[in-house]
Amino acid sequence: DLFRNFVKESGIYGRGTDLGTALQQLCTMQPAVLNSATTLLILSDTKTIDQPRAVRALLEAKRQSGRVIWLNPIAENKWKYVKSIQTMASICPMVSCSTLGALAAACRKLIVP
Repeated sequence: DLFRNFVKESGIYGRGTDLGTALQQLCTMQPAVLNSATTLLILSDTKTIDQPRAVRALLEAKRQSGRVIWLNPIAENKWKYVKSIQTMASICPMVSCSTLGALAAACRKLIVP
């Protein structure tokens, strides 16, 4: 309850995710944190308040990174009903992590031999 109240009183609860801004800031950090050796993991349901900005920023992050992998907590059988998932999955690989088992399987796939 303490954490829930803290989040509600923070002023950001219910305003949505601004993934575009977060990715833009990551892409412009100095010294650069993204490079060809970087694997960028994004954990999000793809729902964001400014999807066009998020798409532009994701494309830039993909350009700067070695690879980008999107971990999505929405069950994969529901992805076809969510336009933003389809959009982001067209840019980078999307992996289901809607359960602990799915997250563990996703992590095993990320291990580079």
